[in-house]
Amino acid sequence: MLDKILTSLKVGELTVDTRLEKADFKADETVSGKVILKGGNEDEEVSRIRLTLLEPKEGSNENKDFDESDKVLQMYEIKSEQVVEKAQTVEKPFEFRLANFDLDKDTNALVLRTHITIGDGKDSEDEAEIRIQ
Repeated sequence: MLDKILTSLKVGELTVDTRLEKADFKADETVSGKVILKGGNEDEEVSRIRLTLLEPKEGSNENKDFDESDKVLQMYEIKSEQVVEKAQTVEKPFEFRLANFDLDKDTNALVLRTHITIGDGKDSEDEAEIRIQ
């Protein structure tokens, strides 16, 4: 698997990297990769990992979580109710088939957003581009 890092974020002491085997996909292709959780100086309870595929619309605001003009195309949730211990590394593999989307003809890239929920109410999001051929 070619480890293409798509997203990297830090929630408290927990570091999260989302990696895909590649960045370019064809419609109806299977997307596979892994979310890598790296524990920091303390244990963290991860309650949910959600991947959301979005089609950004012209004029969308990059500073908002979900701009009203962004179109949610697909969501995939990784079952992850577990404690990531101090300095531990946990890999959560995922695989989902891209739906056959009706994309705007001007769209050449989608956004894959990773949302992590930590048991004590903290959460964070990060996103990266994924290209559809």
